[in-house]
Amino acid sequence: MSEPEQPPADAPAPASPEAPPPEEKTAPHRLRDLADKAAKKRRRTTAAELLVRRPKSAEVRVPLDRSETIIGRDQRCDIVLTEPKASRRHARIQRGEGGYFEIIDLGSRNGIVVDEERVERMTLLDGDRFVIGDTEFTIIVGPLPGVEP
Repeated sequence: MSEPEQPPADAPAPASPEAPPPEEKTAPHRLRDLADKAAKKRRRTTAAELLVRRPKSAEVRVPLDRSETIIGRDQRCDIVLTEPKASRRHARIQRGEGGYFEIIDLGSRNGIVVDEERVERMTLLDGDRFVIGDTEFTIIVGPLPGVEP
């Protein structure tokens, strides 16, 4: 009689039917939970503002503390531009689920200009600049004062 074959020494041990395999943190069904958790933390710990530079005016800082901010000539806009190149409701800056900011053109005639190119929508990162008419905007994103990131 021959002896039963032994598995090679480097072969993985057979799985025990009682113990389930350990679950990976990055399993696809858990990634959404991790992303949501990180987004909530990011929203609690970051603040953003727009640095607004108008021709012949002092620069102004406008906090982005709402879910959306409207820019345009209309007096009901959150940031009012008095120049003729701006549309009544020119653009919207919205804070997304992940705490990120995005600018969206609202069908304006002259558009939003980034690096001398017209854009319809763009995710805004710290230090990004865009122009509406003759007004230049810079987004500043940073930690909330007194909050650990």
